Amino acid sequence: MLRLYRLLMRFTGILTISSPGMAAIPFILSVQQASAAAAQWRSQDYAAAIAHTERLVLIAEKDTRILGFVVAYIAIPEWELENIAVAPDARRCGVGRALMTALLERARQDGGREIRQEIRESNIAAQKLGLSVGFVQEGRRPRYYRDPVEDALLFKHLLNLR
Repeated sequence: MLRLYRLLMRFTGILTISSPGMAAIPFILSVQQASAAAAQWRSQDYAAAIAHTERLVLIAEKDTRILGFVVAYIAIPEWELENIAVAPDARRCGVGRALMTALLERARQDGGREIRQEIRESNIAAQKLGLSVGFVQEGRRPRYYRDPVEDALLFKHLLNLR
């Protein structure tokens, strides 16, 4: 059934990337809670991110269902990708790539010079996604994450090079 859903999602309907309103927060939380690798923010954290201009929040929506989101700190030219997650039944269908592509396009439009992100060493899917859209690994932070303790791999995308 899941395979059929993924195939149907690839070939039917339109995926829309947009900035959410406050009404989207429960749906963003639902996607986040189903994504163990995502940073686990509180409702008020998303409300603040949506309300303030120093952060950019984008959602991926199809047929009025939120399938994923990305949050980035954008107050300085060196943007930071802070959180990204895709609903489990929508993974490997291009939702994450669409969100990352929209983030990169927005950074270029708004004068961002680079985007940085930290990824758990065990999160191979996130590493592959980042590499596929032009991020490069530039370092490591030993024992950066807790629960479980794990290294963070540091990635950067230089926007003027692409």
